[in-house]
Amino acid sequence: MAFAPFPSAAALLLGLTLAVLPAMNASGQTPRSPEPDSSRPSPADTVRADSIGALPAMRVDLPAITVEAPQPVSPAVPDAARTTVLDSVAIARSGAASVDDLLSLRSGAFVKQYGASGLATASLRGTGASRTVVLLDGLRLSDPQSGQIDLSLLPTLLIESATVQHGAGSARSGSGSLGGTVRLQTLRASNRTTVRVRGGGGAFGERQGSAVVSGGSGRWSGLVAARRYASAGDFSYRNEFLFPPRSVEREGADIQTTTVYSRATWDGARDAAASAGPPAAPRWTVATWVTRSDRGLPGPASASSSDARQRDRLGRLWIDGTVPLGGGLLGGSTLDLQAQTHLSSLRYTNAITGTDRTSRTQSVDVTAGIGLPPTSTGTLEVGLSGGYDRASVNDGVDQLEAAATADGRLRAGPLLVEPALRLDATWLDGSTTLVPTPRLGVSLRPFEDERVVVKALLARAFRVPTFNERYYEPGGNPDLEPEDGWSADLGVRSRLSRPGWTVQAEVTGYTSRLTDQIVWRPSFVTNGVQVWRPGNVGAVRTWGLDLSMRGRVQVADAVGLRLGAVFTHTRAENRANRLSPAYGAQLPYVPPQQLKLWGGLAWNGLSVDLSGRLVGPRFYSSDESQRLAPYQVVDLRAGYRFSLAGANLTARVQVDNLLDERYQVVRLYPMPPRHVSASVTVSLTP
Repeated sequence: MAFAPFPSAAALLLGLTLAVLPAMNASGQTPRSPEPDSSRPSPADTVRADSIGALPAMRVDLPAITVEAPQPVSPAVPDAARTTVLDSVAIARSGAASVDDLLSLRSGAFVKQYGASGLATASLRGTGASRTVVLLDGLRLSDPQSGQIDLSLLPTLLIESATVQHGAGSARSGSGSLGGTVRLQTLRASNRTTVRVRGGGGAFGERQGSAVVSGGSGRWSGLVAARRYASAGDFSYRNEFLFPPRSVEREGADIQTTTVYSRATWDGARDAAASAGPPAAPRWTVATWVTRSDRGLPGPASASSSDARQRDRLGRLWIDGTVPLGGGLLGGSTLDLQAQTHLSSLRYTNAITGTDRTSRTQSVDVTAGIGLPPTSTGTLEVGLSGGYDRASVNDGVDQLEAAATADGRLRAGPLLVEPALRLDATWLDGSTTLVPTPRLGVSLRPFEDERVVVKALLARAFRVPTFNERYYEPGGNPDLEPEDGWSADLGVRSRLSRPGWTVQAEVTGYTSRLTDQIVWRPSFVTNGVQVWRPGNVGAVRTWGLDLSMRGRVQVADAVGLRLGAVFTHTRAENRANRLSPAYGAQLPYVPPQQLKLWGGLAWNGLSVDLSGRLVGPRFYSSDESQRLAPYQVVDLRAGYRFSLAGANLTARVQVDNLLDERYQVVRLYPMPPRHVSASVTVSLTP
């Protein structure tokens, strides 16, 4: 399809790209660093930087035009898989305040937002939120009851980097990674004492404040970060359901969130490096994360604002450590240990209907992996994991999980082969489910450098039914089978670097088949209420194309330009029933195309960044008969950094929805019009 209504944003950003291409060949500057690489509706239907946006790191020097350096790929993120790496600089330059904003701006994920303050989830390759795994420091974040996580409750203040892996990833991430995996890495502490405070506000009653304190001594280091955010959400929108249609103010869409994060690390290597022994030494980290959120649920724009509210409470404690193993067969190996406990509660109240309902979930996960000593031909990592989940649905249900994994990398000249195998076992209601998930990736480098890399990946993935799907009252189905699918990727990545500029591009074609898809359908009527019930009745065939480009141009000694683009084409077809009008139709809320563009200019202490999102139509009927119009959104960020009395100050102005687009990501949930916010950040390093 064509993006007919998108002339201005595309012309603005593409024109910026074309304007600097001649300068790429003319510049004689040496590059500073390489460029890096629906079923049932919702209840609501490595560089350290001082961010001028989300504040994910501790220090930045904007005039130096430091770019998103490629990070080494670990066995957890295979070379053969298509990945998008967003480091602290990329997060800061995006201006994203939460993880849903970040993924919406800079990745190929589609972020489904129920209005400005509602639920926000991400999906890859048209699979849906419960089929995209989100990990925090390698441990699962999704709620076992719903199978997803509200990304709007995750501020980028906590995030050091984000890696998005496209395609089936169950061989490493387990249940749910049918479309891909999002790996979030939290802030790391250092011994250097640093204090950073930020405050600001903007339109629609927005107020925010955050602080980060980091420091340490000897083997110990620690960090504490906190953020408070509030917004009235009372923007105006045009209500077409009124007679006559007119602009009204959104009511009951306020939100207040508080997040506190802490981290303490003991690193024996800091002292071991000065001794005669080996430099490797144990390293242990303990971290906590607590979030409290209270928000209004105004409901769809077609109805009067309700009195409903939702209160979220999330708590997480996790420990991870790395222990070098001694001599013998395991000499040179490392033992990696992780454990977490996660508690959450969601309270829904509605004074009009007299509803007051609270659901609670908890989980415990433990993993242990051994990285065998690397050899000239490759590496091998093996691991075991176990988990326990409990949810309050159906008067309380429990589930146990266990898994064994093996992940290898074998190199033969320019060829890299990545075999992996995982075996998952799930125990629920006296029954056991065993699912093996193999994966095979291949990367070929025809040249000594990475000018061209050809990649191929074949993998199996699965998803165990959530507690809601099994036990939701009324309508749950305890006899559901896991979803099962295969996916295949074939891609080419190229990187070119010359004095003064660097460009990296990648194109990937993919296809996947999903069977036993869990679909909620109207089942029966009781007491005048239609009841929906899930079943294994679906099959989905998906194919598509992912393209991306990132570049950097050093225009002059103090002037640098960064550009990037992501394009996705996704065709996700319903293949459940040949006699159904929905057969062969695009799945609901899967945009066929997305185009995301961004560009940034830095000169001395001044930085200006422009980003645009062009999202195609989203069908909200199963037979493609009804759809939401495409939309374009352009955002502008400008910041200035200077020193005053020994402190670094950054003043920032941000204009969201610069073109004042009136749009909806989800039908009947309007998004805000053009609005402005401002902030000031003070950083101290005594």
